[in-house]
Amino acid sequence: MISREAVQKILEAGAQAPSGSNSQPWRFDVRGNEIRVWAFPEKDHPILNFRHRGTWVAHGALIENIAIAASALGYKADIKIFPDHSKPNLTAIIGLTASTPRDEPLYHAIPRRATNRKPYKPTPLTFEEKLELLAVNQEDKEDVILTEDPDDIRRLGAAMSVNEVVMLEDRKLHKLFFDEIVWTEAEEKERKSGLYLKTMELTPPPQLALKIFKYWPVMHFFNRLGLAEMIAKDNAKVYSAAAAYIGVIVNDSDKEFVTAGRVMERIWLTGTKLGLSVHLLTGVLFLWQRIIAEGGKGFSQKHAELVKRAYGKVASTFKVGDNKMVALLLRIGRGDPPSAKSSKKPPTVYISD
Repeated sequence: MISREAVQKILEAGAQAPSGSNSQPWRFDVRGNEIRVWAFPEKDHPILNFRHRGTWVAHGALIENIAIAASALGYKADIKIFPDHSKPNLTAIIGLTASTPRDEPLYHAIPRRATNRKPYKPTPLTFEEKLELLAVNQEDKEDVILTEDPDDIRRLGAAMSVNEVVMLEDRKLHKLFFDEIVWTEAEEKERKSGLYLKTMELTPPPQLALKIFKYWPVMHFFNRLGLAEMIAKDNAKVYSAAAAYIGVIVNDSDKEFVTAGRVMERIWLTGTKLGLSVHLLTGVLFLWQRIIAEGGKGFSQKHAELVKRAYGKVASTFKVGDNKMVALLLRIGRGDPPSAKSSKKPPTVYISD
């Protein structure tokens, strides 16, 4: 039987996975050599987490970390995704069997992985770096497409910045966004969740302005003067400061979003191992899914059209047809180290003998 110490190490590595606003929407039940992974989608952003797919992406990254850590520590992971249809929040059952420990370079990248929202240098990726980043998808069916074309990068950066217009002009999204901000280091260390201000990479003037704009009447007034569009335009410049973008393309299936999360995490860890900076962008992609599925319900016509046009630019860049969708986008390049990293809670583990 696997030791509790080994289980703890494996799950601690797993819980280093990224999640929306660092929500960490998971819990683990361990019985013998079996780990059950449970989802708590209510912890995720209720509007962006369409059909819990943000949660499924996070769980995919979590599961990939578990598989990597298990292999490094001498266990083979047998993973069953959504094994029981009567328990929709049971994301996976992972059986562990003793094996020979393997040299897993990505295992050492797990604690170092971080979101870097800074602008990146325009230095191109080397052929070897591109080869290694794209090699992560050999075992999965998802399409992984890399573009380093400057026009594509500018188009993608502008498209993804539409998220800021909708987020700041829509009252309910504005509230959700500001409710998630963690303003101080002390609060971040205590909460270990939310969107830590320092990770947003704002200079002091925008940081100060943000504290004023959290009040909706103030934000609404300045939006009438075009503030949200100005912020989006500035962010588009940052999003366009990259060596490459990688798109993860999937079928319209919850299970594929779990697999997309696994692929994403391997790309991210590979980038970390190579000394590259990575920034995951998903806002427009998830807003688009909800708007298409619900006919724009809950959004203004202006915002629904903005999101649809933005997603259309992303889809056309990667030549995605109607039968597939862009699930995730990763901005990649060489940047200065991030100013801060979000803290992670210890994994919640229930062990039955």
